[in-house]
Amino acid sequence: MSTLCFSQACRETLFLADRGFYNRIPLGAPTLLALVANLVGLAGAGFLGVLVVRRTPRPMWRRLAALAAAATLLIALNFARLAHETLARWIEPIGLRGIAVVVVLALAASLAWPRGALRAIRGFALMLSPLAVVALVQTPWMFLEVAAAPAWRRADPAPLGREAPSLRRVVWLVFGELDQRFAFEARPAGLELPELDRLRRESLYADAARPPAGATEVSMPALITGRRVVDVAPTTPNDLELTFADGKRASWSAEPNVFSRVRVLGYDTAVIGWGLPYPRVLGASLGFADWRPSVTHEQARGATLGEAIANQWESLVPPAHARRLLSRRLAELGDLAVRTAGDGRFGLVLVHLPIPQPPGVYDRAAGRLTSSNFAGVQQGYLDNLALVDRVIADVRRGLDRTRLGDRTWLVVSADHWWPRSILFDGRVDHRVPFLLRPPDGGSGTHVDAAFNTLVTQDLVLAILRGSIGDTRQAALWLERQSVAAPREYTASGRPIY
Repeated sequence: MSTLCFSQACRETLFLADRGFYNRIPLGAPTLLALVANLVGLAGAGFLGVLVVRRTPRPMWRRLAALAAAATLLIALNFARLAHETLARWIEPIGLRGIAVVVVLALAASLAWPRGALRAIRGFALMLSPLAVVALVQTPWMFLEVAAAPAWRRADPAPLGREAPSLRRVVWLVFGELDQRFAFEARPAGLELPELDRLRRESLYADAARPPAGATEVSMPALITGRRVVDVAPTTPNDLELTFADGKRASWSAEPNVFSRVRVLGYDTAVIGWGLPYPRVLGASLGFADWRPSVTHEQARGATLGEAIANQWESLVPPAHARRLLSRRLAELGDLAVRTAGDGRFGLVLVHLPIPQPPGVYDRAAGRLTSSNFAGVQQGYLDNLALVDRVIADVRRGLDRTRLGDRTWLVVSADHWWPRSILFDGRVDHRVPFLLRPPDGGSGTHVDAAFNTLVTQDLVLAILRGSIGDTRQAALWLERQSVAAPREYTASGRPIY
C-alpha cells in the first residue's frame, strides 16, 4: 500500500525511460534514500494501525477500521492511476461516474461487512506485495546504475568576449501553448490583455502561422535548428536524437542551430528555457543559459535528503504540488528572463516559458503568482494568459530601463497551440500568434500568408545582418518563404509533412 501511495516517486526514481534528460537534479543518494525512508516509514505507520485494529473488540470500531482500510486502498490505487499512463488508459473507459460508483459500493460494503472487507483488502494487498519487493530491491540497484551512467555534462556557456558588429538585437519570446484564437480572435469577455493588444498595434502581426509540431520536446528543437523535426528520443542525459522529415537522424548538440549561426555573425547569445536542458545540450554556442524542468518530469527529486523527502510527500497531493513547483520555477525564470533580455552583451536572447499552459498559477485580481489557483482547466488557461501579458510588459519595461528598447527587435510566438481548446467550442485550431516588433515600433502590419514558424531562425539572422530593417520588409520576406507547415499533426503532437 505504501508503494502504491508513492507511485509518482517510484516511477520518477526507479524507471528512467528518459535517461534523466528532462531533469535538472541528477538522480543520486538523497532522492534514493528519501524514497526508502518514505516507503518504510509509511508502511510502518500502516502496520501500527493494523495492530490497533486487531486489538479493537468493539464492532463499531471494527466497521470504522474497515471503512478506513477501504478508503486507504482506493486512495493508493488512485495514486497509481495518476502516476502511470497505462493504468489510467485501462480505467478511462469506466469514466468518472463509473469510478464514483465503484468507490461508493466499496465503502458501503466495508461498512456492511467489515470482517469480510478487511479479509478481502488484506488478500488484495498480498497480491500486490511484489510491487513493494521490486521497489525495495530496485532502489539499491539504482545506486549501481547511477554510478555507471554517463556523467552529466556541465553547463559551461562560453561568452564571446568581443564587441558585436552592430547594435542590433533580437529578443525572442516563445510561450507554451499560446493559442492564436484565444489570445486575439476568440478572447472571452472580461479578459483584458493590454500589453498583447499594444504589441499587436506596433508589430508585424501574422494570423495564419503554424508551429513545427504540437509537442514542446519536438517543436523547440525544430525552431532552434530550423529543420523539420518529426520525432525525438533522449540518448544520454546530455543529448537528444532528432529524427527529421527526410528520415535522417542526428544528435541535437551536433546540429548547427540559431545560436551557433548568430555567433558566426559576431553576436553573443543567451537562452532562458523550460522543460529542455538547453545549457547541457547547447552550452558551447551560448554566452549564458539557464532552465527549469517541467513539473511533469521532476516532482520527487531533491538536492538534499530533506528536500527529497518533502517533495515525495508533497507529490501525494498532485494538484497542489504541481502548482507550487510551477509557480516557484516560473518566478525564478521570470526574473532571469527580464535581466537577460535587458543585458546588452547578447545580440540574441531566447526566452521559452510554459505559460499559458495550465494549471493556472496567476491571480489576475491581485496581479501575482499563486499556488492556490485551483480553477478548472479553462479558467486556469485564461488566468495564465494574463500572466503572459504581464511577462511581456516586464520584458519591455526592462528593455526601456536599460535603454535597449530602441535597438531591440521583439519576436513573440508559441511552441505549439493549446490542445485542450476543444473544451471551449469543440474544435482545435493549430494556429499560433506571430508578432514582430521593430525597435521604433510604429503602426501594425498584417500578414495573412500561411507559414511555418520554422522560418523564425532565418528571420532573426536576416534582422541581425541588417537585410530586414522594418516590418514592411519583414512582411515581404515572410510572403516569400517556402517552408510548408505540417499537413497534419498526430494525437501526440508529432507533425506529418
